[in-house]
Amino acid sequence: MNSFCKVWINGKEMEVDPERKLLDVLRNDCKCKSVKDGCSEGACGTCTVLIDGKAVKACVQKMGRLEGKRILTVEGFSQWEKEVSHS
Repeated sequence: MNSFCKVWINGKEMEVDPERKLLDVLRNDCKCKSVKDGCSEGACGTCTVLIDGKAVKACVQKMGRLEGKRILTVEGFSQWEKEVSHS
């Protein structure tokens, strides 16, 4: 396995350790505060993000499985998307 994997998070290309969890990368490297660690086992959904357009729980995803994927958090939504989601 490579010593890093390449993903796109909120439109920004990143190279990260494939053994890290997605939630850790989002919270600590990207400073995404919309993604929460509620249960650490994928049951509660507070860590849900979009990966290639599908809702996925970030706390159970290892970065190595996400090579080449596009990950979107609330921080990556357009202003229009944010407004629509709050109405």
